[in-house]
Amino acid sequence: MIQLIAGLALAQAPDLDRFIYPLAPAIGAPEITVDSSAAPDLAEWGEKAKALAMEWHPLVSQLLSTQDWRPPAKIALIFRTGQAAPAYATRNEISISADWVRSRPDDLGMIVHELTHIIQAYPRSEHNTGWLVEGIADYIRWWRYEPEAPRSRTDFSRANYTDAYRTTANWLAWAAKKHTLRLVPALDLKLRRAEDPMPVFKELTGKTADELWADYKAEMTRQ
Repeated sequence: MIQLIAGLALAQAPDLDRFIYPLAPAIGAPEITVDSSAAPDLAEWGEKAKALAMEWHPLVSQLLSTQDWRPPAKIALIFRTGQAAPAYATRNEISISADWVRSRPDDLGMIVHELTHIIQAYPRSEHNTGWLVEGIADYIRWWRYEPEAPRSRTDFSRANYTDAYRTTANWLAWAAKKHTLRLVPALDLKLRRAEDPMPVFKELTGKTADELWADYKAEMTRQ
């Protein structure tokens, strides 16, 4: 029924692809386990993180170009002590800093960011795209999972779209809304193929990444 309604809407509004995502099929979450042996006091938080990952795995898979991607058989959430980073993903594991969670128990959004990395699962590439990989993960977090969260101000005197994380995420969100919401899935597809994603900006928006950044900077500065 949902697909039928969506089809009718597209038939009636051929320009609608400027405002919606070309959703990939939702991919259900694999088995997710929690290892809180290093931080037993955080077992309850771990279960919340697991529930969030279960809920958002199919949602993130729809927001990216995951048509030919297969999830790992399991995803493990593992608490670690003495870990500098709040969290990081490697293959099918998300390592979580116990100290970070104790000091910031409301930061469940980092699970969505790291879950996105697991779903990205990009192959090695000769192109310098680490900034974009992190930007897409933060875009999913800050503009899809936490769209009402306060936005940090960008210092445009030294910032650039290649700064990764929130700076890149905010710019991607602006460009997608301004031009086409197909932008992020199209970039994701190029990264999955280990191809250069930069031509996508010109192809979908009519402007290069540098030109889009200049427009974004000018608009944000006026505001």
